[in-house]
Amino acid sequence: MKQFHDYRMVDDHHIVEQAHEIQAPAKELKIFGCVLPDKFVAGCIIAKLPPTWTNFATYLKHKKQEFGITELIESLDVEKKARVKYVCGKKVGDGSSSAHLVQKNHPKS
Repeated sequence: MKQFHDYRMVDDHHIVEQAHEIQAPAKELKIFGCVLPDKFVAGCIIAKLPPTWTNFATYLKHKKQEFGITELIESLDVEKKARVKYVCGKKVGDGSSSAHLVQKNHPKS
């Protein structure tokens, strides 16, 4: 129970993998007779999203549709791909900055 409760998601690891990692202790609790409902685990995953996912977590919390872990993980995967596409699609001059370093090799005297 402590492992499930204390799990914290971080930005520098794949978000979907972390969502699966949270499920492991939840499934282990089932062995000890403590069955956590699918919707409860999905809610916990949303609550444990890292700070950079706060807006998406808020969006999920306000959806009228209830969903389980499978639907949540699909949504996280779609959002992660959209974020990667957005970052990769940014061009110079769109408010982002870029720098290039060129070094010449000088022959040793």
